[in-house]
Amino acid sequence: MARSTYTAISQPSGAGRLRSVVKLLLVGILLLLTVGFPQQVLAHASVTESSPAQNEVLQQSPKQIMIRFNEDIQRAYYGITLHRSSSEEVSGIKAYIDPKDGTRLLADLPSALPEDIYTVSWKAISGDGHPVEGAIIFQVGNGAGKSLKDASSVTLDDSRPLSPLLITMRWVQYAAQAIVLGALCLPLFLLPLAARSEMGWLRERRYTWFALSGAVLTVLALAAQLPLRIAWTADIPLSTVGGELGNTFSGTVFGKVWLLQMIAAVIVLLIVLVRQLPGMKPGVQRVLGLSALIVLALGLLAKAFDGHAYAAEIAGVAIAADYLHLLSALLWSGALLALALFLPRIVRDHAGDERRKLYWGVVRRFSWLAMGSVAALLVTGIYGSLIYLPTINALFNTGYGLTLLSKMLLFLVMAGFGGMNYAKARSQKGEIGKDMIWEVLTGFVVLVLAALLVHLSPYAAPLGNGGAPREVQAQVQQVNGYEISLRVPPSRMGMNTFEVMVTDSQGKHVDVEQITMQLHHLDMAMAPTDITITSKDGKDGMYETQGMISMNGNWQVDMTVLTSKLESLQAKFVLKVPGS
Repeated sequence: MARSTYTAISQPSGAGRLRSVVKLLLVGILLLLTVGFPQQVLAHASVTESSPAQNEVLQQSPKQIMIRFNEDIQRAYYGITLHRSSSEEVSGIKAYIDPKDGTRLLADLPSALPEDIYTVSWKAISGDGHPVEGAIIFQVGNGAGKSLKDASSVTLDDSRPLSPLLITMRWVQYAAQAIVLGALCLPLFLLPLAARSEMGWLRERRYTWFALSGAVLTVLALAAQLPLRIAWTADIPLSTVGGELGNTFSGTVFGKVWLLQMIAAVIVLLIVLVRQLPGMKPGVQRVLGLSALIVLALGLLAKAFDGHAYAAEIAGVAIAADYLHLLSALLWSGALLALALFLPRIVRDHAGDERRKLYWGVVRRFSWLAMGSVAALLVTGIYGSLIYLPTINALFNTGYGLTLLSKMLLFLVMAGFGGMNYAKARSQKGEIGKDMIWEVLTGFVVLVLAALLVHLSPYAAPLGNGGAPREVQAQVQQVNGYEISLRVPPSRMGMNTFEVMVTDSQGKHVDVEQITMQLHHLDMAMAPTDITITSKDGKDGMYETQGMISMNGNWQVDMTVLTSKLESLQAKFVLKVPGS
């Protein structure tokens, strides 16, 4: 049969404009990821109850420290330390998780605590695998003549820098799995039945290296992720992760999921190797290809248990949606890459009408696959946004939200390319040109964003200014003819100064007997924090005290002011505590 030469025909102006849009989007997203916001995460496991409570004054020493979270925490990398007001650590404190209640972190006190001000510092790993930490201040007896503001200074940073290498290895894993999916799906599903008897190209070195490289890279990327993930999660040097391997596999979801993923990846590699052996019959090749596809899909299902979905309220539905979302993205990207690399080779030995039918038959089948993937990505993406993002504003002012928004924009671009290719497949005029390259590139940038989302939390604090000093402005409320102002520097996680000023209608300072504030976290179900200011804490009309903010995010401050004339004034403020 005559051999025809594959040539890419020129594209219409609409395709050119779409390529220009893609270039701008890719550049903009690259800038966003590198300099647009600090690379931080904030876990959404939060404290709902503690004993002692925040700022509690106890008449006698507690026998045990108890911290209850809003979800089960993982049984590894947790801890509790206790410090006196002098910053001296109380020895003999050993934390453990309640065997009957995975939401309770406990520590028994070896002996009674003398009167003083104490600071409890805790750390844990939330159900979705993110590290979280915080602090609780309490007083025993009269505090040895001290007040809660004399507590040992503690620096809390619940936003841990991301590991670029860990994210890179996650992306390599996704890209490699997409390659394997594409290599398997092309001969199994995208080729018309009549063309499956002529698949000599499967024996060629180019296809063999394509399939094997995906399988090998998957194993290598997973192997690299284990020590990197342990070091990042446990916040320990990479050189010491060997001592945490047993703890990781027995006490964390990540360890068990990693093991299942590695087993699946090794099995897929072995199947791909056997499938490419010389003399393998087409029927056996097809069975092996389907087997590898099933094992790979099961490995991806295991991955869905290590992430935000696992800690969702309706975990089963969230895990299924997360799995379908990832599978659709990998399948779409991988099949597209396989199509770009091997479709010219598949039709090379055909000419005329036969070539045209074969070419557009493959493209049409891929178009249906792409449309199914788009539908799955849209439905699961919208569902994930609804259950993960605490507010619609989080889509625009958090790292997770901005990354998710970028991914959705790129999905729309890919859908635009897919729509153009589908229209061409219906008309069967010419052949697809360079647009496919841009679609492939866009798909693999989407996988970069998917790898980044795994390590970002939807419950992150609003983005700050990258840690640079910022001036904290006072908030003002008008109440019954009085003006109440609240200023909380430095407005960061940890110890803060709460400054309150009350003036009358003439602008004169008003004396107060007491100011009580109760802080409620607006994004998480956390126990409230109570802060009290008395008349003794005032000078020149300004009343202030020290108070602990135990979590980044948005806090509502419910304030009650009792003036010296016994008038009660109530006001509400919203305090935004950004990531460090």
